[in-house]
Amino acid sequence: MEHLKQIVSENTDREKAKIFLASNKEIFYHHVLFFKGINAVFFLNSCYINNDLQTAKDCLYKIGMTNAYYHEVYNGEIFNVLDTFVYPVLAGSQSLIDRYLHYTNTRHEDSFSTYFGKAVQYLWRKDEQGLARNINGMEKWVNGKWEKSYSGIVKAFKGFLDKDAQAIADGIDESIAKHDAQNQPGIIKDYINFEAAAIAKLAIDNGYMLDEAERLIPYELLRAAPNERYEGYAFFAEIE
Repeated sequence: MEHLKQIVSENTDREKAKIFLASNKEIFYHHVLFFKGINAVFFLNSCYINNDLQTAKDCLYKIGMTNAYYHEVYNGEIFNVLDTFVYPVLAGSQSLIDRYLHYTNTRHEDSFSTYFGKAVQYLWRKDEQGLARNINGMEKWVNGKWEKSYSGIVKAFKGFLDKDAQAIADGIDESIAKHDAQNQPGIIKDYINFEAAAIAKLAIDNGYMLDEAERLIPYELLRAAPNERYEGYAFFAEIE
């Protein structure tokens, strides 16, 4: 806990420095994605230390909007990073979800991460054909070097397609069981598995009952109502 408090302090100073750069678009391109890590730390502090779920959701919203800004302003990749789509899921902002529903452009059509993001999109749309197509895409890659540690994701999405609550739960459990083998960043891995949490949130949103004993999934956050208003950065106004 003390280590997290120290990191929060360091990132508060880092956030101020990065915001100062926002007026220079050429320079800001190299710095904007730092807001992902900054707000991931703030999220941990809000959710697990302060039990401030509204602020925690604001942090997730800021990460989601940072990725959106990078994609829309700088044509940065939105699909080929596995965790990109977990943040709109967990933030619960309908405007952010609607934004992500319209994304199609990627330079990496055939990748596990892209199929994952598109599977989320098709699940939001309740489009079973699109969901099945992207499950098939994930299956092509699931035995890969790093992808194999995310096999539970594929199992869970198959559960959504088959309307099989047990398969969804098993997929979440399998993802958690492989947590230490996944590319979970730094201090974050001590608190949450973002991908498993996103699957659990999608399950809850679709009416499934889950065993809520898993410590790496913040079920209180998942069941919390969306914020009435989400706090963002001033530079988000460029894409709003």
